Amino acid sequence: MPAASRSDYTEAMIELASERGYDAVGVVAISERAGGTLAGFETLFPSKLACAAAALEGIAESNLAAVRGAFDAEPAWPDSLRAAAYAHAKWIGENPEKMRFGLLETVWASELTAALRDHLFSEYVAMVDAGREAAGDPGSIPGSTAQGVVGSITVVIAKRLGEDQSRELIDLVPEMMYLAVRPYLGEEAARRELTISR
Repeated sequence: MPAASRSDYTEAMIELASERGYDAVGVVAISERAGGTLAGFETLFPSKLACAAAALEGIAESNLAAVRGAFDAEPAWPDSLRAAAYAHAKWIGENPEKMRFGLLETVWASELTAALRDHLFSEYVAMVDAGREAAGDPGSIPGSTAQGVVGSITVVIAKRLGEDQSRELIDLVPEMMYLAVRPYLGEEAARRELTISR
């Protein structure tokens, strides 16, 4: 029987944190769930936190591949942002445990996990802020606008994940797009987002 892999341990971490909460998960339980051993875990990770950080890195890579890929496939904003929003909602619907782990379970784990999350959020902020180039007067839009938009949307996502209703997020994309588009293109363009189907 082959030894448990790095991804076996990180997947076990995510599953157990979803079931019990991050603080309640120990490395012995992670090792058992992964089908490995404590010695095998310690060969790959110096600590539970290192395993959590590796799990977050994998989550971020998977999510950004889907979201940034969809964004880059559309030549113009807000079409690009809309494509990214639907890709993000679809990814969450397919990976609710991973999103919950990244957004909720490890919030207070460490500066390292916070830095990983901040990097991911900066990518989202950049996609929203691309609307500045589409705006009539880019200089009139504060630099903090995109951060505010992403923060508001993150609150909605976190609430849904907490309620275990992550698969309904895709239905909220038009409202999220309204929030994102309004500061850049105005009320009329934002209202159009409420009527655009997938």
